Amino acid sequence: MSVSVTGKLNRAANQFQAGDSTGYGVRLGVKFYNRETKSQEYTNYEAVIFARPGNQAEFYAGALVEGSVIEISGSGCQIKTFQGKNGPINSIAILDAKLGYVGVKEQAAAAPQAALPTIEEFDADIPF
Repeated sequence: MSVSVTGKLNRAANQFQAGDSTGYGVRLGVKFYNRETKSQEYTNYEAVIFARPGNQAEFYAGALVEGSVIEISGSGCQIKTFQGKNGPINSIAILDAKLGYVGVKEQAAAAPQAALPTIEEFDADIPF
């Protein structure tokens, strides 16, 4: 079963060395409405993505920052439980994770917007 999750990074990815590669650990929280408790709750996801040195690692380091919106997909998932400050916390680990969509807030604000043509720039003739 494959799984895909899109969410906003509340913290930058944790970087670590894994042989010749660099690993990036990400955590996402996806909000949903729980009909049983009639309240907004979160499902926690975690994944590790690996990059070889060079352009890929540089891209990941610049993209997996706080505030980025990312899409992670994988071949399956595993439920993990660990002890938090307020009791047990469940998380879904995405296995064999791959990075899909990446939206970085700083890049979106700095990207030049293409000017839309004004009505005066359109030809008055019908094109057919």
